[in-house]
Order: sequence, then C-alpha cells, then structure tokens
Amino acid sequence: MTVKTIGRRADGGDPTKEAGTLQHTMILLRGAALVPRGVYRFLTHEEADEWMNREIVNTLVRRKSKT
Repeated sequence: MTVKTIGRRADGGDPTKEAGTLQHTMILLRGAALVPRGVYRFLTHEEADEWMNREIVNTLVRRKSKT
C-alpha cells in the first residue's frame, strides 16, 4: 500500500503571537453591550420588548456616530 500526500501544512508561526491576535480580535468583537447592564422590571413582555429594541437601536446609533 502506498501513501499519497495531498497537501502539506504550512510551517506554523509563533503560537504566542497568534494567541494574542485571537484575544485582541475577541475583545474587539465583544465591544460594549447592546443594552445597559442592570436589573429592569416591566409590567408586560411587550413593554420589555419595546425597551430592548429602543436600547439596541440607541446603542447602534451611538457606535455608528463615533466612526
């Protein structure tokens, strides 16, 4: 039986540098929360949904205005 080599793995780079790059990317992707942290109380689910949608839109508008 013969073994056929399909491809070769490129010689890996510096694992510490790659881990740092991955961590930096994760921090950038996480960013700030879409809604403020805290405990919120609502009388109805509809009221909570309206508030959540409004906060998400406000956050996205604030983020976009910084660019």
